[in-house]
Amino acid sequence: MASRSPVNIFLMDQLRRRILFVIYRGRFSSAMKNSDIIKRDLKIFTFVSSATGFVIFLFSLVGHILTPGQLIPSSFLGGTVGLVAGIYFCFKQNYIEKVNVFPVLLCSLCAFGIVSFVSVFNFNNPLLILSCFLLLGLTTIVSNHYFLHHCNISTSKFYGTIGILLSFPALYFMVASILKFRLGYSLLFSPIGILLNQTSGQSNFNAITPFLFGGGVLLAFALNLFSQLEFQKANEKILHYRISGIRVKILNLIVLITSGFVGLTIISYLIAENFF
Repeated sequence: MASRSPVNIFLMDQLRRRILFVIYRGRFSSAMKNSDIIKRDLKIFTFVSSATGFVIFLFSLVGHILTPGQLIPSSFLGGTVGLVAGIYFCFKQNYIEKVNVFPVLLCSLCAFGIVSFVSVFNFNNPLLILSCFLLLGLTTIVSNHYFLHHCNISTSKFYGTIGILLSFPALYFMVASILKFRLGYSLLFSPIGILLNQTSGQSNFNAITPFLFGGGVLLAFALNLFSQLEFQKANEKILHYRISGIRVKILNLIVLITSGFVGLTIISYLIAENFF
């Protein structure tokens, strides 16, 4: 077998070095990219969690001064404001892309509603409350990753799905109440009854449900009404649009009718209870 010439050995060595360089450069670039993503996620988690917690504390103090003993409404309002502020700050720092801000915010608001509902019935378990509120930052991170990798998701389907989640608490309560108090079937109402029988359960339920039921139904109705409309930019100014048409989408129409019906039912019940 003929021995390799010095030139061939040199070329093979250079090729090997070049291949190793490309491999290690790719690994280094991938590691740097992953490091940047982790740093971004940690910043999102920190800003969202900190802003939400701080504004909840601030609004709680104000609520205690204005309405002593009624901290749940002010805390819920503060948490909503803080969550919006935290996500907006992340957007301004380019941690969340512009097209994903609203979807990420909606997902985070749904998580905040769940966390708030769990918290008001577990004031005797601060560790559970802390763990729940840490999920807010995680929800923002996960939803941001999801929409980064699913940029072509249908807006109307997303609004329809979010609308179902937002309307579900009020719809469940309405159906469970009708079955129990009108037809005598208490199976669906049993979980609600367990919450109401806790210490201060009735007062806590009355304090949190106007935000969860009313706010959820209103937001679901508005989102799915908006998704039925087509807009055309009227001029170059920001937010100067006009309605150019209506395009019916089945899922959004169902959620629109359902949320509207639930909302009207709740309003009618409140009027009947308070004025008749």
